[in-house]
Amino acid sequence: MLITELTSLNHKLVKDLRIALKDFEPMVKNPQFLWNGREIKNFSLRPREAWANWLICAVLRKMHGREITFMEDDAGDGFIVDKDLKLAFQTEHVSALDVPKGRRLPGGEQRIIDAINLKIERGDDYAREKLLVVFFDGAGQFFRSKVRESIFGKHNFEAVFCVGLLDSGASGYSYSVTEFRDSFGDQSVTHKVEVNGDFTDWQITQIMQ
Repeated sequence: MLITELTSLNHKLVKDLRIALKDFEPMVKNPQFLWNGREIKNFSLRPREAWANWLICAVLRKMHGREITFMEDDAGDGFIVDKDLKLAFQTEHVSALDVPKGRRLPGGEQRIIDAINLKIERGDDYAREKLLVVFFDGAGQFFRSKVRESIFGKHNFEAVFCVGLLDSGASGYSYSVTEFRDSFGDQSVTHKVEVNGDFTDWQITQIMQ
């Protein structure tokens, strides 16, 4: 089972999101680590995968008011862990970044849709009970309603999360985190995660779009 009872897994778990945030500071501030970084030392995820999982967990905690974190995964791209429900959800990540240098991806929602379709093409068995995470930049303005319309009813993932860089600078970093679930009817939910410049705190607000 990919959605499994937490007690049946034996992987390293991130116990404190605030401490982990500080650990991410050098990786995020030097995007080469997010673009090309190998697995983190003593933690079997790539920096991009771990950072996206951190952002998703911060948002899910805000949405549901439960203790949600993530753990490593030697066979995949990490687990999102709901400690209150004692469940772990395996993630599958796909990149839609402007790297390697010279890579040409479309702008807007098509950049996100194309990345999702790459994973949909792997089939229902591949997607079953997993959370798909799209990590992107360079999309510019995009409409989440168009992403939702394009993928609705066409995949077998438990949910699709799209994590995108909004802004970066000395004062901090901001990302959008959007969750798509077919069971939500016509809705999708986007939050903005703002991390301060010294990576000691963050704020989360819902984006109405």
